[in-house]
Amino acid sequence: MIQKTDLIITTPSPFNFAATISSHGWVDLPPNYCDAETNSMRRIEQLSPGNVVILQIYDVNSDDPSLIGVQVESENLLLESEKQEILHKLWDMLRLDEDLSEFYAICQKRGAPWDEMTRGYGRILRSPTFFEDVVKTICTTNVQWGGTRGMIKRLVENYGEPYPGNPALRTFPSPEVIAALPFDEFHANVRMGYRSAYIHLLSQRVVLGEVDLEAMKRSPLPTNELKKELLSIKGVGNYAAANLLMLAGRYDELTVDTVFRQFMRERYFQNQIPTDKEALTIYEDWGKWKYLAYWFEIWQYYNNQ
Repeated sequence: MIQKTDLIITTPSPFNFAATISSHGWVDLPPNYCDAETNSMRRIEQLSPGNVVILQIYDVNSDDPSLIGVQVESENLLLESEKQEILHKLWDMLRLDEDLSEFYAICQKRGAPWDEMTRGYGRILRSPTFFEDVVKTICTTNVQWGGTRGMIKRLVENYGEPYPGNPALRTFPSPEVIAALPFDEFHANVRMGYRSAYIHLLSQRVVLGEVDLEAMKRSPLPTNELKKELLSIKGVGNYAAANLLMLAGRYDELTVDTVFRQFMRERYFQNQIPTDKEALTIYEDWGKWKYLAYWFEIWQYYNNQ
């Protein structure tokens, strides 16, 4: 019999739930699912004891944005430790541990339109594990968004753990599951092209203890040193490393990709094509907050188109 458990998260202030879950494309990649009509997201997640649950995450009350509700569907009643694990994972996904007060102070000082950021913008959705973030980032390289969605969908459908009673709902596969697969089988089923070799190898290295992705995510190293570690992962180049630095809470690097180049050309260079160096100077004075400044501008620019 399916059990339902309701949990509440009190967020730091300011916080904007809708802006956080829609901050970039991760909300549309399985095992995440977005429901724009109800301003909520769903995620299929496997907990430490092995139980697979459905997390329905939503605004409790639009008049009190500091409260987030989580309805958990599970086959069995949740243990207290499982409730705490869920809260910990969601706290990390929504970046609630990040102190953005310095960034907000800069935005407030600059005035409109930057002061809009102080209404709780700037927290960018990430995955519960850095492994998932690395895999998804690799699957955004040299491909249109539809291709990324297809690759992640096949990965989850083929190798995620199913939710009891509904095998169509599956978790993101663990590195242990991927590493145990014969490469030819994995490559044929996920159809990721050259990326499948990188992801299969990464999974094996994680399982063998050769790479500690969670330690990278929490690393105290300076950003340039952490970037070198990320670049040592096969399949991670400069673009992917910059995206992963952002997901690790480092905002002093920018993801220079086709979206960045097109935006800079349209927004700042009158449709002339700047060099990457010229484009990057636009955000130089934002220091360690470059990425969030860029994120806000591109979000606002295309939202107003």
